[in-house]
Amino acid sequence: MTILPLGACDKLSLQIFSGRSANATRYGHHSRGKAQGLGEKRQREAAGRLRSEAHLREVSRLLAAAQSAHRSQRLREAKESYEQLLRIEPAQPHAWLGLGLLALHAGAYDAACAILIKAVELAPREAVVHQQYAAALQKLGRFAMAEVELQTACALRPDVAQYWEDLGIVEQALGETQRALEAYRRADALQPSIARRIKEATVVSPIIASREVIAAERAHIESAMDALLAGPGGTRDDPLQLPLWPNFYWAYHGESDRALQTKAAAMYRHLFPMLDYIAPHCRTPFRARAGIRVGLVSQFFHNHSIGRTSRGLFAQLPREKLEVTAIFLAPAIDDDFSRFIRRHAEHSLDVPRDLLTARKLIEALELDVLFYQDIGMDTFSYFLAFSRLAPIQCVCSGHPDTSGVPTIDYFISSELYETPGSAAHYSERLFLLREVGNFAYYYRPERSDLRKHRKDFGLSDEHHLYVCPQNLFKLHPDMDELIADILRRDALGRVVMVDGRIERWSELLRRRWAAHMSDVTDRIVFLPRMDSRDFVDLIAASDVMLDTRHFNGYNTSLEAFAVGTPVVTWPGEFQRGRHTYGMYRRMDTTELIANEAAQYIDIAVRLGTDASYRAARSDEILESSAVLFEDIQVVREFERFFEETVAANVPDPLNRGG
Repeated sequence: MTILPLGACDKLSLQIFSGRSANATRYGHHSRGKAQGLGEKRQREAAGRLRSEAHLREVSRLLAAAQSAHRSQRLREAKESYEQLLRIEPAQPHAWLGLGLLALHAGAYDAACAILIKAVELAPREAVVHQQYAAALQKLGRFAMAEVELQTACALRPDVAQYWEDLGIVEQALGETQRALEAYRRADALQPSIARRIKEATVVSPIIASREVIAAERAHIESAMDALLAGPGGTRDDPLQLPLWPNFYWAYHGESDRALQTKAAAMYRHLFPMLDYIAPHCRTPFRARAGIRVGLVSQFFHNHSIGRTSRGLFAQLPREKLEVTAIFLAPAIDDDFSRFIRRHAEHSLDVPRDLLTARKLIEALELDVLFYQDIGMDTFSYFLAFSRLAPIQCVCSGHPDTSGVPTIDYFISSELYETPGSAAHYSERLFLLREVGNFAYYYRPERSDLRKHRKDFGLSDEHHLYVCPQNLFKLHPDMDELIADILRRDALGRVVMVDGRIERWSELLRRRWAAHMSDVTDRIVFLPRMDSRDFVDLIAASDVMLDTRHFNGYNTSLEAFAVGTPVVTWPGEFQRGRHTYGMYRRMDTTELIANEAAQYIDIAVRLGTDASYRAARSDEILESSAVLFEDIQVVREFERFFEETVAANVPDPLNRGG
């Protein structure tokens, strides 16, 4: 939390309140007797100055009290003092700044933005107000606006490293990778730090410009990590507090990530020895219990892809054999999904965003199995995974990429998703579930009685709709020619996308397409982001779904199959590019699976243009897809995993090998 020192704001406050320079206080030396000898006009002026001086002293006192309370975390007292100050001086910018910070750190992001914009208006030359307003804007996903504020902060105070680092974070989120690199380098030049060097080392584009960019970025990441590994280590920092980026976007490159993820884990262990931790009960020989203690852990146990894929396990895992705890990593979100999970888990544990506290709380459970629903989507679960908190630690496909973390023993996948050479893709031991089409006891998506149709989305019944509603970072450059050739083959075709989570991503994607498929880009439609029920209605209103190359749909494919929308897919080498393929195998239908680009395009165009063929495939999907929903076989297979790994006594938890 940034609180300006009193000395830094007093002079500015005096200037803004009084409209005078701070030297106006010199009039305080006039004596009462001298004032009485003045004429009436001069007496009024002197009295006004005395009132002004008293007013300024009171403003200064209240501001000092508010900031002192704020620094000491007496937040209610700080809020009351800021508000009292604003009642007597509405134009006090640092009172608005303080209130805005209180709202920001309380999670009231809309309120924080509304408050902090007042501080910006009142103190446009103060870099810190732009910085904190940018922080609030980021929380609301308004990264382009935050970029402007941080550019202003850097222009006002180019000597402050933190402003450049914050700008780098925003540029990286926006996909402006070169600008991010420049900002991180500027920050590190001003004030060197491990965190800034790591950020610079791991910069990666969310929207990939080309295959050449992928190769260049991965080469940069690898060489930069090698340099950090060769340098001094042993810092005492907690990496969770720095903060750092997760290695999330690597999985969308269509490459094996095992070597890169393993190197990243080695780098973090080298730089942050505090990551190595073994819970006391993991130092003693493993002993069997009547009921296996299992903890399922994630930051995303809410209305999120992880919440949708994990809630069924909480409801269905057999309690006569397993004792199940839901571990909610902060910040926990309260919604229907999280409440469902809390109701059905035998125990639930809320863990604050503090690595040392998290370890103590989880180790107190003395779990037999710690089951990460995802590793790589956020830094909390990633850095927590370096600790040995249970004799058996495993991860599933919430984020379908190897973790590279040596304390994760197993990666749980499905034999329908993997190839004979798949074990080489994982740093973990690969455990294959048998004859299951997904990793979840997955509830069929609910649909509203008031369903939306094409016209509700601004789409025409005259067009053939090819929906590709994935997050835009899944749009690998290898998808471009598939989309372009489908539209070139079907003059009535329209490809429907959903805008990116960050506003500039759609623009970057259009920029990429304009370079080599400008003849069809006017027939690619972007729709605003929408809630989950509207999303399913959009899929149902479309003729065909285009599965993305290298990283398929998972929830989206299940949603398509639930409403009978055909999905054309082309399985790749890695599990994350074989989800829809595995679902089709479980459904015992393979007609919509392509083996090459030409076949993918042929299948898609036939589905889009041949109504009778499309209807037949849709009916087939509706009939056969029942095996994907509420499949108790999935639960039985996870039960088998827990029993077999516990019986095998797992690898020695003290083993540090990768």
